[in-house]
Amino acid sequence: MAAYRVQVLDDRDELVVGATLNCPDDAAARARFLALPLPAGRAELWLGRRLLLRRAVEEA
Repeated sequence: MAAYRVQVLDDRDELVVGATLNCPDDAAARARFLALPLPAGRAELWLGRRLLLRRAVEEA
């Protein structure tokens, strides 16, 4: 299992929340990342130095 890093940054690029997902592969990590309820900001999914996915999270 690989450790994928999730982080949400605000509009000043300050960390709002961070988490680690342990997943067997990139596809599983992407699916879990997209299903996460995250606070507003720019959410990113990383594996080491490689950015896998980025999504904007709007306020509910």
